[in-house]
Amino acid sequence: MNVPIKLPQSFSAITTGYTWSEVTIGKSTAKTYRLQHRHQPTMFLKIDQKWPKRELLEEKKVLEWLSGKLPVATVLFFDEDDDNEYLLISGIPGTDAANLIGSINNTNLVILVAKGLRMIRGVPIAECPFERRLDRVITLAEFNVKHKLVHEWDFADIRHGKTAEELYEELLLLRPADEDLVFTHGDYCLPNIMIHQKEIAGFIDLHRAGIADRYQDIALAIRSIRYNIGPGYEQVFLQEYGITEPDVNKMEYYMLLDEFF
Repeated sequence: MNVPIKLPQSFSAITTGYTWSEVTIGKSTAKTYRLQHRHQPTMFLKIDQKWPKRELLEEKKVLEWLSGKLPVATVLFFDEDDDNEYLLISGIPGTDAANLIGSINNTNLVILVAKGLRMIRGVPIAECPFERRLDRVITLAEFNVKHKLVHEWDFADIRHGKTAEELYEELLLLRPADEDLVFTHGDYCLPNIMIHQKEIAGFIDLHRAGIADRYQDIALAIRSIRYNIGPGYEQVFLQEYGITEPDVNKMEYYMLLDEFF
């Protein structure tokens, strides 16, 4: 296929001879392309506007820091021009968890999702440079509200009809009193978990990873399980993860917080 955007000259030699196909799963603003070659490993190229978020630069930094700590893609090349940034990464074997529904027993799939989150929790935060505590993330949410970057049309059903400004007031009012800090994926949902031969193969889309409350990931995992698999599996996930008495208020709060991103 023809790439619908002009690439920096720096990519021409690297991508010559590859077949391109667009990856459409997910809600990211970035355009993602799968690059395949008969004699070379598959690569992925992400292209995104530099303003307002620099998400690909952040993802590059996270992937490089996580190398050797978690199974993540390898950064092969990064470049930018006046308008866009470009991130070329290696592929991860397997299929994302959302696309395995129906081919793996639902309970076993949910157990794998919990297992993957325990793997992420094993990353130490003492020297983690990526800050996702509420002070920073609420500031980012405020920026998105002020610049009309919040997709009100995509709010959860219980929030349909509300404005981003109204939700932001709720965000401030309902803020939890404490944060149980761990390393978090930031967008821990089924499409971002790669599974190969019924085992966790790796994690993708990590531009929001960093130090945050553990419920940042728990909340989005529960929401994703409900959306992709259906109700009734929450307890399987929580039990496998290791929580017997979940903090329902925190779960709801971090689902609310995600509406701004």
